[in-house]
Amino acid sequence: MERDMMAMTGYGELSDDLLVETLSRLPVKSLMRFRCVSKSWFSLVRNPNFIYKHLNRDDNMRLMVRITYENYDVTDPFNDLITCFFLVPDKTLKDLHFQDLEAETKDHNPLGPCDGIFCFFENENIYLWNVSMNEYRVVSRRRARLPCNTSIYCYNFGFGLDPTTNDFKLVLILTLYDGKRLSVHDFLPVAIYNFSTNSWRDVEGLFQMGHYYGSDSTDNIYLNGFCYWVAWGHNSYDASILSFSMTDEVFEEIKGPNVPQITAYDESEMTSCRIGIYDGCLSLLYSEESGHSFSLWMMKGRLWTKHLTFGPFVETYQPLGFWRKGEFFLESSDNRLVLYDSRYEEIRDLGITGLWFSINILKESLVTVREHEM
Repeated sequence: MERDMMAMTGYGELSDDLLVETLSRLPVKSLMRFRCVSKSWFSLVRNPNFIYKHLNRDDNMRLMVRITYENYDVTDPFNDLITCFFLVPDKTLKDLHFQDLEAETKDHNPLGPCDGIFCFFENENIYLWNVSMNEYRVVSRRRARLPCNTSIYCYNFGFGLDPTTNDFKLVLILTLYDGKRLSVHDFLPVAIYNFSTNSWRDVEGLFQMGHYYGSDSTDNIYLNGFCYWVAWGHNSYDASILSFSMTDEVFEEIKGPNVPQITAYDESEMTSCRIGIYDGCLSLLYSEESGHSFSLWMMKGRLWTKHLTFGPFVETYQPLGFWRKGEFFLESSDNRLVLYDSRYEEIRDLGITGLWFSINILKESLVTVREHEM
């Protein structure tokens, strides 16, 4: 791989080796400017091996926050809420100066990221967004044919990469409401969008998931060719994990950890658990004792193991996301974003408040979302 990349630079072997290593450590914004240096540098930045070397370096993690707050501008009475995205460039979070991001749509939480690319969905369109390159691509939303007496109750999306074809896929699951039975329909239509073909197709058969709660959710994780969602049962407080293979296009239900009963998400404004990736494993951060304590569960070899617990806290928190090893983002009951470090048992107030907010962990990426290059 290194030889393939070095062949494009046109310099001596030692210089090439150092050059590739040095350039792979630079931010995307700098690399986009350096494409103009020479044809060989232009080719290097577009080389798939270099792109993934740059993407997967150890220090390539950034915090992206979506926040909604009140608009106190009395001259604008019709816009009482403001939603914005911002990026904290400092990977250590010691310097909290941020960069404003101009997202194409700000009404929904982003889905992903996968290889640095996010999805947004709004009205009839789906937007692909490479934050680092500020590139967009618009995908038409799937118009499903619904069974009689049904309507769309909610949407669920999954977004990830098929490792066998190196093609991005978007999975759409529709939860339907049966107007005749006055309940959720037993079967859920599923469709897949392939980015390489720019087209939708239905998954053969219907996915039976009527015994789960449905919600317009973007709380899913992509890991090693699979998308994962947390699903709550109607008759149980236990959480299950739904997985979808991007290669085989098959769903599977995975039993969640054996945890004390907790309030189902639709019965409380507080989020009781958050799915994520911790130390390279699918993980769940659970809220216990009504948000005063937490437990981290990791799945290894299809078995769940409790990795650590922390708390109890005097204040109430809900889980927001995973940061570096031993660090977790929490939201306080008065809407403050804090970072808890389990190694030192310290809570750090990040000085970010709002009516509500969500976080995403972003990797800077040179993967383009332009249609002819996908």
